[in-house]
Amino acid sequence: MERQFVRIVDGPFAGLDAELVSADGQSLTARVSIFGRRTTVDLHRHQVAHPEDVPALWYSEEEDDGQVLAGLREQIAAQYDDLEYGKRFEFFLERADLPEEDLAQEWDAYTASCAEIDAHVRRQRAAALRTFDQEIALLPAGEARRRVAADPGRWLPAKAAREERRSRYPGIDRSTTEERLRATILGEPDPPPTPWERAGRRRAAARCAAELRDYAVWKAANRPQEQDEQARSAAVAQVERERAAIEERFARDWGFQLPDPIFRFRAFLLSLGPAGKQALDDLELCPFGIMDLFDDPARGSRPGIDVRVHGRYYRDPPEFLTFMHGGTDGLHFGLWYDDGRTCTGVASYYNNDGGGVGLPSGTPLEAVRRTLEWGWRHLGDQDDDPADPTDPEVAARRRRLRLLREVLMTFETGDRDEQGEDYHKAYGQSPELLEHGDPDRIETLDGGGALVDGDTAIKRDRQRPWDDGGFCAALQQELTGDPAVRDARVAEARRRCAAGHPADALALGRDLHWISAGDPEREHQANELLTMAYRALGRDNLAAIAQAHHRHRDLPQVHVLEKT
Repeated sequence: MERQFVRIVDGPFAGLDAELVSADGQSLTARVSIFGRRTTVDLHRHQVAHPEDVPALWYSEEEDDGQVLAGLREQIAAQYDDLEYGKRFEFFLERADLPEEDLAQEWDAYTASCAEIDAHVRRQRAAALRTFDQEIALLPAGEARRRVAADPGRWLPAKAAREERRSRYPGIDRSTTEERLRATILGEPDPPPTPWERAGRRRAAARCAAELRDYAVWKAANRPQEQDEQARSAAVAQVERERAAIEERFARDWGFQLPDPIFRFRAFLLSLGPAGKQALDDLELCPFGIMDLFDDPARGSRPGIDVRVHGRYYRDPPEFLTFMHGGTDGLHFGLWYDDGRTCTGVASYYNNDGGGVGLPSGTPLEAVRRTLEWGWRHLGDQDDDPADPTDPEVAARRRRLRLLREVLMTFETGDRDEQGEDYHKAYGQSPELLEHGDPDRIETLDGGGALVDGDTAIKRDRQRPWDDGGFCAALQQELTGDPAVRDARVAEARRRCAAGHPADALALGRDLHWISAGDPEREHQANELLTMAYRALGRDNLAAIAQAHHRHRDLPQVHVLEKT
């Protein structure tokens, strides 16, 4: 087969042209040139522009005519889909350098043109496939390929249209990664935006203008400004009335001081109308755990069950106090109490999946804002398909998320105007913390780190926001692979704690709690070490929570409150 080239559009080699070496289903192998050196890279089909041009498999002698003809027909169908895509985007290519007079109206014209293009190309596609079935599908595979290659205007229209666009718009393709790297390394200015990039920016601006216009109309009908202010004032007043009873309950039973941010979270929830609640549901976020007691601080647990295990998942460290559920795979969020008294921040993890709790940081509303901005990004913030008008349901969800963001920003993060991926780039973890870890916490398998002074028998670094995979894998293998080795580690931690050095007992206890996996001995050793360490550190309430959890770790569900 003759040499074939593609443009890589996603991943570390985005922007480079590559020569295909092989194709196998969704997996591609290609050669790229970086600063004059050729290297082979593995790609997924979605990482290249116009993947429909790449056959599912290189044709070989082992393939029969039926396989080849079926693949050829699929390729032709995909070409017409891609033709539709390109013709849509030409709307903005033609307007890329015109004055921006009414971008919202321009978006309306664009969506109308898309409907016309779609109908026209669908007719062309149906006619081409009928002709293929009547004329080409009856030929031997080799002759069929030659016929298709000889008439690209009919059978490969997207490819022909791209070549025609390149002649009309010189330099249309995106700037390459190599060009941008050279500019950065050599201190040169970035290459000027290409026609394609200018058209993409105009499309994004037009879409944003239309969204803001439509949102203003929608919001006026669903939640007037006066209603916003009234709902917020009423929610804040209610929280002030109920706060003392709630604080007393948690101080008495958990020994925790509830932080101000959890009461702002409560007021935020109370202020939401139907659209805001639906937006929260769209994000699969739901108040849970301790929030179940806010409506009735006197509510108890079912007979024989300690209330402190309400909302407490099997692997939750004693420091973790659940306040929100996150939808799939047991995702939940908790206030984090290192010292057993005051809240350090928010942690979260997937109880049914991999990954740890991460270093505690931020507030409950910051956790909602981070989730919201990921949701915003996944609803088209990145313009993954720059020629596709917004789906009505996606548009409706974006309106609800925009409203939710506005309400949230009246309580917290009001000075953060960034959205989507820009938000996460601006307010992510600091490079210092990522590189060196938290100076106050030593590494644990659960990823939250142990707040304790002193060296440990097991060599541990400072806890970073993300788990050290190598350390975690090796230590988990050691603690689960040989009971004798684990028993020796536990005995040493017990001895050191009795001598006034509780760091080993706390860290190892947390490790064993995290990896108990239903093993009675690991559960027992975890509870013993944690109880010993917490008491040595003066964190008696955490010791009591650890013991309560140990007694109830086999509960079939984490909701233990009595029915109302």
